[in-house]
Amino acid sequence: MLGILGGMGPYASAEFLRTVYETADERHGPSAEQELPHCLLDSDPAFPDRTEAILAGRDQEFTARLRHRLQSLADQGATRIVLTCVTAHHFTRWLGPELRDRLISLVEVVLDDLEVGGDGPFLMLATSGTRAAKVFESNPRWPAVAHRVLLPPAGTQDEIHRLLYRLKREPVSTALAGAVEELVVQYGCRGVIAGCTEVHLLTRWWQARGGGPLVVDPLRSIANDLPKLLEA
Repeated sequence: MLGILGGMGPYASAEFLRTVYETADERHGPSAEQELPHCLLDSDPAFPDRTEAILAGRDQEFTARLRHRLQSLADQGATRIVLTCVTAHHFTRWLGPELRDRLISLVEVVLDDLEVGGDGPFLMLATSGTRAAKVFESNPRWPAVAHRVLLPPAGTQDEIHRLLYRLKREPVSTALAGAVEELVVQYGCRGVIAGCTEVHLLTRWWQARGGGPLVVDPLRSIANDLPKLLEA
């Protein structure tokens, strides 16, 4: 069973579940319901804002809540768990090994994709909390892929943070997607990295329209590789 701890934000985790089922149908052709993956979604929008928790140093408070909800998914039979918030990955360092081993790390999936992908650079779309906590840069594998990533300067980072939070509150629009596309052109990038799960909403929007930049999207990669990940 795949466990999904979502609600951070709720639209991203809901769309990830849709992607899991659509990808299963694409992989094998239209499937009977009984053949689709068993998923358990815990969508809790009441989780505190992750960027605010990081900047305020409320690590213990957030980690305790995170540990409780992940343990609940594990107790209900989830063999692997996806935490559909990249910023929240900052707090996983304080989890016990039994829970950490069940997690499919979005950070690790991004690094996997960057290692095997083509030329970059890719513009990092992440919250200011993710950037402040160095969620990607603190990973031991970061130096091997850092040359393929463009980390935006402070002013642009603030703009990206605001765009990501708009995705939490409003549907993807041509104007919102266009603002991201303009940043890709401005910095001469090949595509973007979904360093925030809200970018998955943009991935689906661009995919439905057959356009947009290349996206290194860990949620899409997990959906594609789900059978192998669940077996592991």
